[in-house]
Amino acid sequence: MKEIINKLQSTTFQSTHLTNDRLKYLANLAQITEDHVSRIGLAISISHGRVNPKWLPNNLENEASILDAIGKEKHIRSKTLLKDDLPTWLALILQNQNPGDYNSWRNILRAHWERGVEILMAKSFNNNDWIRIIEDCFKSKKALI
Repeated sequence: MKEIINKLQSTTFQSTHLTNDRLKYLANLAQITEDHVSRIGLAISISHGRVNPKWLPNNLENEASILDAIGKEKHIRSKTLLKDDLPTWLALILQNQNPGDYNSWRNILRAHWERGVEILMAKSFNNNDWIRIIEDCFKSKKALI
């Protein structure tokens, strides 16, 4: 596991262009960095449980009208996304699934990141106040418990 952690600490994650567009929109809405939105999304997705390592974002209804359609993928270093908390993020993922190798871990982290950003984006359609969007994420989670 130590070898996997070392590799994950030095990896770079690449999103789809849709996630990059969403990150730019949400960061502007929240007046925070895309990195902060990314970490919040990662946490929200992990709280929703297991994710398919091949999960990819889908276009949401009416989304095209508010996105800039940049068309580039987002690249984010592991140290930027996970900070010094990689073992904590891995422990949280282990609550719901058990990736076996480096590629599985990498794919699951990427999938959680993109799924979380999609969840935030979907919530933003109901409210353009960042605090209310985050609050809605917590309400939704409480409803699942």
